[in-house]
Parts: sequence; C-alpha cells; structure tokens
Amino acid sequence: MFALLKTLLETLNLYFKLKNKSFYTDLLESSKRKQKDLINEIEKLRANGDSDSTDRADFLQSELITEKRDAKHLSAIYAPSESGAVSSD
Repeated sequence: MFALLKTLLETLNLYFKLKNKSFYTDLLESSKRKQKDLINEIEKLRANGDSDSTDRADFLQSELITEKRDAKHLSAIYAPSESGAVSSD
C-alpha cells in the first residue's frame, strides 16, 4: 500500500516538473516572438524617419528592453530549480 502511494506521489512530482518545464518553455518562446516583432516594428518605424515614427520607435524600444529584462528574470528564477531537480536525481 505504501509502495503504491509512494509511486503515485513520485509520478505526480514528475508530472508537475514536466508541466512546469513546458510552461517555462512556452513563456520563453512567446517572449522571443514578442521581441522579434518589436524589433521588426522598431526597424520599420526608424526607416520612416518622421517625428511620430521616431517617438513610437522610442516607446517600443523601452518595451523591448522591458521584455528582455523580464525574460532574463524568468530564466534566473527557473534555472536554479532546474539544476536542483537534475542534481537531486
């Protein structure tokens, strides 16, 4: 009975680790897409060269910096838990 319960808990633990890793990967992919879209939009606006486009490009540049910072923060949070999971096996 205890062996079955132990196996069930280990299975749930592995499932949630996989779910967490999948969620993290999805967030990173979404962030990379958003960064790429922001970069493309900034390049288009800079190519226009008018004042309104430059102002909008400056705003998008700050959004891009924020997105990169958030992705780096997410990676910093996830990395210790990932290395901890690997070393505990």
